[in-house]
Amino acid sequence: MSAPRTCTSRFPCVLGLALTALLLGASAAARAAVPVRTAPVERSPWRPLVSAVARVRSVNHVVLSAPLSGRVSEPGRPAGQVRAGALLARIMPPGLQASVQAARTQLRLAQINVQRDRTLYRDGVVSLQTLQSSRATEKQMRAQAQALQGQLANQAIRAPFAGIVSYAVPSGAVVSAGTPIVTLDGRGKPWIEALVSPESAMRLSAAQPVRIRFEHWSGSGRLHSVGHSARQSGLVAVYVTLPPRAPLLPGEWVHLRIAERSTPAFAVPLSAVVMQGADAVVFCDQAGRARRVSVTVLGTRGARAWVTGALRAGEPVVVRGAGRLDDGTPLAVKP
Repeated sequence: MSAPRTCTSRFPCVLGLALTALLLGASAAARAAVPVRTAPVERSPWRPLVSAVARVRSVNHVVLSAPLSGRVSEPGRPAGQVRAGALLARIMPPGLQASVQAARTQLRLAQINVQRDRTLYRDGVVSLQTLQSSRATEKQMRAQAQALQGQLANQAIRAPFAGIVSYAVPSGAVVSAGTPIVTLDGRGKPWIEALVSPESAMRLSAAQPVRIRFEHWSGSGRLHSVGHSARQSGLVAVYVTLPPRAPLLPGEWVHLRIAERSTPAFAVPLSAVVMQGADAVVFCDQAGRARRVSVTVLGTRGARAWVTGALRAGEPVVVRGAGRLDDGTPLAVKP
């Protein structure tokens, strides 16, 4: 039996051991890589849809009321013929503008507190309860700011159609919400009235297309005006013009779908979004390793989700295997 071979030179032995260690480390890293599939991030605006059940009416007579309490001001026009969309009056509530500015400031401070507590929570400095409390405060401040903004946007009373206007109160009078302000008499042309939430009303504007469905008929109308009439239910009235030769009669109920103003966003497969605690995250493939990105989900349709966050259009996002990843995890991307 021959004696075992030994290294006669120290340098070749050290080099061999280093190469062996390198190969073993590479093999271990390859085994640690998580197999995933990816898809590119798309830049795609998110456009929410407002659905409502509405009623066809005839605009031969309508009373427009004060949407909120305040002083009646401008334009002080005389009674008589007005065109559709004309400003008939404006209700100026005391201190509303200052309240809106204060609410916006409080919302910004709440957002800063959430960002700070999120960082401290990840560092183990504050508890999850503290972070959740900051988020609850931010939601409360956001709801308050939106409510005040809705009141601010709802000051104007405009003519939903052309007709003859007469005023029930003089300019300068102090009125409460729901007080009749003007009466408008039109020619009886049919139109559609729907009620939507104040949050949705703030994101709608005149001339937006509206999809109308009634039994076996469907067509497209246009949003004529938003929020010129108060409602005790807290909902905002929107008025829609009918397409020519629409087979609809006053008193009939129809279904509406209105696309709100779009918001800049990214579109990713729904399977790419995973929940880690209270946070929604996606993982991007960055040079073979997972990069964790916190996102805000704006909405979903089918198999796609619209999100905002620190993403770039075209970068690969993990769509299969994301639930097994953490920040920095090696990736083995499968075709």
